[in-house]
Amino acid sequence: MSACPACVTLEGAAVTTAPHANLLLYSETPINFWEQATGVAEYYVCHACGTAWERDIARSEPDAVWQHASRPLS
Repeated sequence: MSACPACVTLEGAAVTTAPHANLLLYSETPINFWEQATGVAEYYVCHACGTAWERDIARSEPDAVWQHASRPLS
């Protein structure tokens, strides 16, 4: 299945962009890389097209963008 129009728009968007209406929060985990980056990693699955996403929200990563999940979500 190909990505829905809302997921296509999300590709490469800043992590400050809100998840679209069909994205369901799958899980979240704290980020702590040697005390240099702290925040949260959120994983989403699109209810419309099944695309899996992640966004890392950390003050040390102001240019972070939405990206396809690096781990399988099921």
